[in-house]
Amino acid sequence: MISVIMPVYNAASFVKDSIESILKQTEKDLELIIINDGSTDNSEEVILSVDDERIRYVKQENKGVAAAFNEGLKLAKGDFITFHGADDLSLPHRFERLLSEFCCENIGYAHSDMLLITEKDSPIGYWQTGNISPDEIYSFFLNVGTPFNNGSILFRREAVEQLFYEESIKVGSDTDFVLKVAKGKWRSSHVPEPLYLYRRHQMNITSKRNYEDLAKHVRLNIQDKDLESLDEVKGLENRLLAAKLIAGLALSRRWMKKEGFALFYEAIPLVKTARDRHFFEGMKGLVEHHYNHAIHHFQQISNRNHIEENYLGEAFLHMKNYNQAYEHFWRALELSPNYHAPVKNLKVIGILKGHNLIDKHVEPFK
Repeated sequence: MISVIMPVYNAASFVKDSIESILKQTEKDLELIIINDGSTDNSEEVILSVDDERIRYVKQENKGVAAAFNEGLKLAKGDFITFHGADDLSLPHRFERLLSEFCCENIGYAHSDMLLITEKDSPIGYWQTGNISPDEIYSFFLNVGTPFNNGSILFRREAVEQLFYEESIKVGSDTDFVLKVAKGKWRSSHVPEPLYLYRRHQMNITSKRNYEDLAKHVRLNIQDKDLESLDEVKGLENRLLAAKLIAGLALSRRWMKKEGFALFYEAIPLVKTARDRHFFEGMKGLVEHHYNHAIHHFQQISNRNHIEENYLGEAFLHMKNYNQAYEHFWRALELSPNYHAPVKNLKVIGILKGHNLIDKHVEPFK
């Protein structure tokens, strides 16, 4: 059985369609746990107008979406668990399709692409994801954010047992939760289809949210113990220095310059040798967009390791010196064949030089 957990807060305009998209699934063995999180509109009236024995309805005072998810987790009886927005929709075969992905015992969660829609059900965009291995998860989180369309995920129960949402996080509690699952032993499976329709409207556009709210879930996951778990720094003599600089650069490239710069300041006392100083200055050059400065300091390091080669390559890539960048990314992979960053950077070079999409379904409609 699948347990579908749906928090509702003032979603009267959309919640009935959302509920019906669950109840009309081709996979019928499910329970829909609806947590009314203190709605002040007529959401309750709309919810209670739907008569189906698979619905379990709980009403609570307003505690926030994370608390509502946690209440649903406590109540869930299913072998599989998913979280569904009260304003979002699922395609009719979504659960059937995702369940078919659990072919191996090490698959802990399956997820899909998403179609973005407006308040009036007009399509406005497409969010594509992919499979990612557990040892890449944390690096992806630092550089991009969540590796998945969180709302699209179906979890095996065992993968989320003993886990709960962090209720102190107002924005990003879902990403924090998914990160906890993904950093464990479980593998994921991706369905390259828009099985989930995510509705964008004024109430859920995070770009309007307070910076501190947006940043909190990231800060919780950049403690020293987290940073030292970065796969690429394992085995390095001064791995915490490298981890802080790598994470600081990644965050500064996003919207989190404050947190990125803070990690650089924390790294200063960890600089012990001339090699450390050149690496620090090289990474600092990348952050400050002083790429010649970065190249100079990386080139001062003799017998560069895989990380130093990769970031020297990135400095050349920023200068649009693709051949030099290519050479350093290749060297990084010779030194560490399982290092993911230079592989992604080779992809960047290829896309910048000419991107060919094998899926040609879009071509006739351009």
